[in-house]
Amino acid sequence: MQIDTNFDAGNIIVEDITDQTAVLSIRPDSNAKFYQWFYFRVIGTPGVTRTLRIANAGSASYPSAWPGYEALASHSEHDWFRVPTRYDGTNLIIEHQAAEKTTSYAFFVPYSAERRERFLKECEASPLVGRQQIGMTLQGRPLDLLVVGGGNQASKIVWIVARQHAGEPMAEWCMEGLIRRLLDPGEDVAQQLINKATLYLVPNMNPDGSTGGNLRANAAGVDLNRAWNDPQQNAPEVVVVRQLIGETGVDFFLDVHGDEERPFIWLVGPHPTNVTPESDRAQQAFERMLAEQYVELQPRPETSPAPSRPDSGMSVDYVAANFHCPALIIELPFKATTGASGQRDSLLASGCMNFGRSCLEALNTLM
Repeated sequence: MQIDTNFDAGNIIVEDITDQTAVLSIRPDSNAKFYQWFYFRVIGTPGVTRTLRIANAGSASYPSAWPGYEALASHSEHDWFRVPTRYDGTNLIIEHQAAEKTTSYAFFVPYSAERRERFLKECEASPLVGRQQIGMTLQGRPLDLLVVGGGNQASKIVWIVARQHAGEPMAEWCMEGLIRRLLDPGEDVAQQLINKATLYLVPNMNPDGSTGGNLRANAAGVDLNRAWNDPQQNAPEVVVVRQLIGETGVDFFLDVHGDEERPFIWLVGPHPTNVTPESDRAQQAFERMLAEQYVELQPRPETSPAPSRPDSGMSVDYVAANFHCPALIIELPFKATTGASGQRDSLLASGCMNFGRSCLEALNTLM
């Protein structure tokens, strides 16, 4: 058996390996101590049960994520499925009899830089969108912005950013679904929204971290979603987006993330002192409209309160405090969910894309 991580977003360290077993550990983020994201490929004899033990799982950033979690696997990098996984309090143990010689295993369905660039080029072909490279990361990767709408001076301004935390690819799947619907000329909801609003969309805020296989941090080890109060040069991604928001203004702000611990969608609002009564009504309406479509959307867990202080450094607090508008974080789950029709794993890649599409309906109603 061989194990490879020499590819986009790959992350695992091989501590010991035999033909049927491997002792592994997850590599921490670049210049930081965060870790939980894993993604690796195993090459070995098909039909043999492999036991893959991640020995440092108990010390991960969110160890409570492991109980009830099942890892994802794929033979093709396109079709992903859950495999038997257990957690003994220290080790995360994946046991799988692979049907093919090569099998990939990941914390969630990866969203590659190659797919992102291919999708952005598709977007460029639409007359509805403008693609801008608004800055460069520390490792020299472009930070992309899509601008849709803006046909009249009365347009509302909507900003949606995703994947500030590198190892949360569900956020980027959500953004692709949202953008695909937005650019579909046959979608009445999308066309209505474009006529009322200009949308500024950042599909990936942290391309260095996502390419490097990080969980949260950028290349410098910065948690971007704690840097919005006073971003420094080691967080150029936040510097440039914050500057542009200051230039355009904003009437509605969404920040799409992933939640390691809970098997449902939930929304995070700003600290209460940053919320106006009007913003609160809009935030509650947005959540209510999505909850009507998704049984997977649950109230915010009591164990995960809103930001504990007004100057948390989170995007929603910065935007709400400075622009007095609705601002929400969307948390999409890593764990398996059950949809309204009983569909298991209703929020894998295609499910996250569908959820992104649904966000447009709620936004259109609120504009």
